[in-house]
Amino acid sequence: MKKLFEPAIVGGLSLRNRFIRSATFEYVYDNENEVFADRLLPMYEKLAGNGVAAIITGMVGVDENSRAASVMVKAYGQSFVPELARLVDGVHALGTKLIVQINHCGQKARQIDGDGSPLGPSDTENAKGMSRDQIRSLVASFADIAARCKEAGADAVQIHAAHGYLLSEFLNPYFNKRTDEYGGSIEGRARIVLEVYDAVREAVGKDYPVWIKINSKDLTDPSISPEEFQWVCAELDKRGIAAIEVSGGAMISPESASTPLIKKEADEGYFAREALKVAEKVTASVISVCGYRTPDVIEQWLNKGKIEAISLCRPLISEPDLVGRWERGDMRKARCISCSKCFNPELKCIPFSNAS
Repeated sequence: MKKLFEPAIVGGLSLRNRFIRSATFEYVYDNENEVFADRLLPMYEKLAGNGVAAIITGMVGVDENSRAASVMVKAYGQSFVPELARLVDGVHALGTKLIVQINHCGQKARQIDGDGSPLGPSDTENAKGMSRDQIRSLVASFADIAARCKEAGADAVQIHAAHGYLLSEFLNPYFNKRTDEYGGSIEGRARIVLEVYDAVREAVGKDYPVWIKINSKDLTDPSISPEEFQWVCAELDKRGIAAIEVSGGAMISPESASTPLIKKEADEGYFAREALKVAEKVTASVISVCGYRTPDVIEQWLNKGKIEAISLCRPLISEPDLVGRWERGDMRKARCISCSKCFNPELKCIPFSNAS
């Protein structure tokens, strides 16, 4: 029987327990000076010092056209490697692993360093469909940034293919209307994701852990199907992906936002069933994210199948010491009410911002 607070091998990493901080947009990047460690390190040290076994960073941009805001870390900046190395050293000193989430925001990107329209799989009102040359350049950028993360000492990288960002847009037929080899069937729509993985793997070597975050459902119409989602995971598994974090939602409307209010225990873990199904078909570690608030519920899901770890986002914004509280025996559910007000305009729990 799996226990919450027991050592576990997850995604090729030895973790002290089964709790992971899921990638969280952190609003801390100093774009003018290209620094972020001074602002991020206290946040990460608080999480690591309170028992979080691994921290997945907020998404970092892989090229000049990839970022959604100037406060999003650009991994192509000159200071990225030394700044990231400071974070790595800080969390390692507290026994926690650090995984860097690498991403291109696609249609959600803004003109900050680059020029031209945001990019997507196809022409839309908001984006320009990518050429084959642009796709090749993007694949190379993911590989280059993964190598930089490894150079800085990060324990793994996570490719972001969820939440309606660029790779997720390619997978989703709602966005992807291409008629070439990067569209149509799931084999075509997933081609760029597999090419990114292959390039990253070549850049970091066969033994370095590469993770992915991927939608099990997009909550759009049309959407990636359950069978297509499982096919993509199986193909990544054949190639050696170390961990698959199963999420959902395209984040383009309230209906596709994947952030329902959690009013009872039965509402928790709202992509857990999809995680369980894919875990039966892959050898990679499967991580379940979204909606966990109660330790008993978390342990129940861990023991229903082959889910190896649980990742948390909003509860750790509200209570950075949550995992430590549970480990000390205070098993009250997380105080997070899932209002999602924490993401704008800064990373802060609004309902409990004045609580002790």
